[in-house]
Amino acid sequence: MSKWISVAALVIGLILALSFTALFGENPIRVFQVLLFGAFGSPTDIGYSLYYATPLLLTGLSVSWAMRVGLFNIGAEGQMALGGVALAAVGILCANCPWFVAWPLAFAAAFIMGGVWGAIAGWIKAKRGCHEVLSTILLNFVAYGLSSFLILSVFKHPSSQVPETAEVGAGFHIPTLPFGGTSPLNSGLILSIAMLAIYGFVMSRTRFGIHQRLVGSAPETGRRVGVNIDRHIILAMFISGGMAGLAAVSPVLGFAFKTREGFTSNAGFVGIAVALLGRNRPLGIFLSALLFGALTKGSLDLDLDTQYVPRDLATVIQALIVLVVACQPGLEELWLRVRRKSNGA
Repeated sequence: MSKWISVAALVIGLILALSFTALFGENPIRVFQVLLFGAFGSPTDIGYSLYYATPLLLTGLSVSWAMRVGLFNIGAEGQMALGGVALAAVGILCANCPWFVAWPLAFAAAFIMGGVWGAIAGWIKAKRGCHEVLSTILLNFVAYGLSSFLILSVFKHPSSQVPETAEVGAGFHIPTLPFGGTSPLNSGLILSIAMLAIYGFVMSRTRFGIHQRLVGSAPETGRRVGVNIDRHIILAMFISGGMAGLAAVSPVLGFAFKTREGFTSNAGFVGIAVALLGRNRPLGIFLSALLFGALTKGSLDLDLDTQYVPRDLATVIQALIVLVVACQPGLEELWLRVRRKSNGA
């Protein structure tokens, strides 16, 4: 039933958002065509859709991992920002490293930096009882300030007026993929898919994953079988934050080759929608990230190809989809009532 709720959320969100465009004098079918062809009309368009989806895969995984352990990580945005700074730091300080050393070093730095930031919220939750929603929201603001300081004062590009770091060494550049046309689609997508596979395997096939899920679904049972609840909470937030930190790889090492202030572009918050719509399942997360990436790409053409509808329509669609998903209990109850009446008749 839950998978159909996600499908219903997508359909209802699209219908409602496109219906709003009629109020502004636009043809909803025309708007839908602009979105569709803008996202998938050419290899370059598809490449951009996948490029925008790549960090959302990892921020969606970040939120999903925490959710499977009964936690709600709102801090993926800040964790991703600090992961980007970590990438720039190692890429500048170790600029002469060959790629086979540079890539593992950079990925580890981003994962650890984001993971430590997530683990702070996990420790506060486990040891002090502060709800992780509150702590991760507040830690976001600290992460923004810390990353801005490091970008503007420590690793600042010496000859640029833009708030950005110096460029990382050539060995840290990850290659573009050949099927993305002229888009900046890069091998960060492969990293994201690999993390998606690891997530699915660990959560369903390993003892550690079973214990993680047990903490979220039946913590009292977990205690009785010897699971250290506090340790698993901290570990879950560390892994969740680490995945958010890795979300910076594609835009930093695959496109800009430096870290710019605000490069996250709300990917951490959209990751919440990706996780909710994907129902915390690997395939669902992949399809959900692709959907939101396609909406981002397709909406860029709205300013040019429509008269009254701006690119912000994509945000409206995302919000409506999340609202419908949040109404899942009511939709399920409505569905059960309809089935009872049908069976009774």
